[in-house]
Amino acid sequence: MAETQTERARPADPVGRALHFFSYLLVLVGGFLMSALTVMTVVSVMGRYLFNSPIQGDYELVTMGTAISVFLFLPYCHLRRGNVVVDLFLSWAPRKVQSFFDAASGLLLAAIAGILAWRMIHGGLDMHQYGEVSYILALPVWPVFPFAVLALGLLSAACLYTAIRDFREMAR
Repeated sequence: MAETQTERARPADPVGRALHFFSYLLVLVGGFLMSALTVMTVVSVMGRYLFNSPIQGDYELVTMGTAISVFLFLPYCHLRRGNVVVDLFLSWAPRKVQSFFDAASGLLLAAIAGILAWRMIHGGLDMHQYGEVSYILALPVWPVFPFAVLALGLLSAACLYTAIRDFREMAR
């Protein structure tokens, strides 16, 4: 019997469960952060409308917080097979062909995520070294980078894991 998309997304082995667990933790942190940013935005808009007194630097905080959250969501999204997939070209193909292209795209995304993580390390170090700060609140910019590096590293591992699963499925 063929696996459903949800069953394929739920890992049963120890490595997959660990990746899923840590990815889920990052999703919880990202979700909490997005919720806090939403409340702050509502308070700022209401303060601007009612009292002509918005939260200073709200735009900067939303920008940094959203960047962190988006990165934190990526590994879980990939493990749950939540990325946008264009089935137009391969919907006709046998499952083995689809698995091959899923695996190949997983390897490609793993490489891209790994390269981005590596470059984010250097970017964060440069931001720290030069003391880059935000315009209004003068918040240091570099603390956003470790979150991105962590999430991209986990995304790369998740991509390798799913690629291996897809290659194994293809071999069956």
